[in-house]
Amino acid sequence: MTNIVTRKSITFINNQTPATITESSLDLDTCYKETEIVIEVYAAALNPVDLGFQKLTFAKISNSKPKGIGEDYSGVIIRKGVKVAPIWGIGDQINGLYTHFYGEQGTLSNYLILDPSQHPAIGHIVSKSTPATINEEIDVDDDDDDGNGKKKNSEFVKNAAWPVVFGTAYQSLFGQGQIWNKDSMVLVFGASTSVANCFVQIAKNQLHIGTVIGICSSKSMEQNQQVGFDYTIPYDEGEGFIANLRDLMKTPEFIGKKFDLIFDSAGTSEFYPVMDEFLKPRVENSYYVTAVGPRTPVEYTPKEILSLYSLSAPIRTYNPWRKFNYKGIFGTPNKSYMDLAARMISLGRYVPKIDSVYQFEKFEEAFDKLRSGKAKGKIVIQIKE
Repeated sequence: MTNIVTRKSITFINNQTPATITESSLDLDTCYKETEIVIEVYAAALNPVDLGFQKLTFAKISNSKPKGIGEDYSGVIIRKGVKVAPIWGIGDQINGLYTHFYGEQGTLSNYLILDPSQHPAIGHIVSKSTPATINEEIDVDDDDDDGNGKKKNSEFVKNAAWPVVFGTAYQSLFGQGQIWNKDSMVLVFGASTSVANCFVQIAKNQLHIGTVIGICSSKSMEQNQQVGFDYTIPYDEGEGFIANLRDLMKTPEFIGKKFDLIFDSAGTSEFYPVMDEFLKPRVENSYYVTAVGPRTPVEYTPKEILSLYSLSAPIRTYNPWRKFNYKGIFGTPNKSYMDLAARMISLGRYVPKIDSVYQFEKFEEAFDKLRSGKAKGKIVIQIKE
């Protein structure tokens, strides 16, 4: 007797077709290989790249097959092949990053099939051992709340929210071989982004970096300091963030000092002309690291999405006469950052930042929120209650 279920997935064909929920039959007893596991997905988070890839799927060169959406996920293992490592067992609660390039399956689906050895950014869900104070409650899109439009995050929702952004932050801090200590100084452009939220928690709570300064809107300055930034600088006051940063660096605490790392998680090119003023010399292994490229707030146009991959990026990265070290971060799957995040969560050192949670059937509202650029944290789609 077969165990046939209905697989529901959010898919698209090309950039001329809207995303939609598609259904297919899945036989849970035969759908996986001996090296694969079958995951019943409980929650999946949205990332800008999800919308970006669809924008780049041009109808004239794309095939007509449905393409899955989503990379972050959390859920439960319900099947496993005989050659799957014993660390993964049926009933395990897991989360991870499933990378795919226009694949037929994404994580915005109630079932996900993968080979753990081929998708190493996977881990077991852990609970914190100490009370959290950051973002314990989040907005919900339905009436299932406490009467104030808030409800507690489930462990599945929380753990679907962080693999992509934590991995990006991790690689930004660890990928250049820099050694961090209490004398280190880091500057973050886009302090309100989800990646920056991970970044500052790793920097302060795990690496104990001495000074982390964030650039953000004036409305977000206090909130970002509560997360961990030592100082915050507004980009929407005075003569702009460069002038405001100069004023801070003229104070007695910072006179004569420069940054070991400038991390751009929002998109700017304004540092390029004044890099020597703020970043330590290249020979000291200082870096300008970007997760998004030299762009302004995202509009999801093909030209903008390709900005990180333009000719200027490799020239800045590999030019032997470059004036500063430059690196673009692409979020390569890695087991190390999954393990670190789990450890930090268990110790209460890291709390994922979640903006809102949407039901699976209301995914279009979640996409609209992502496009708005107003989300203060991750947008999560809850697939199973």
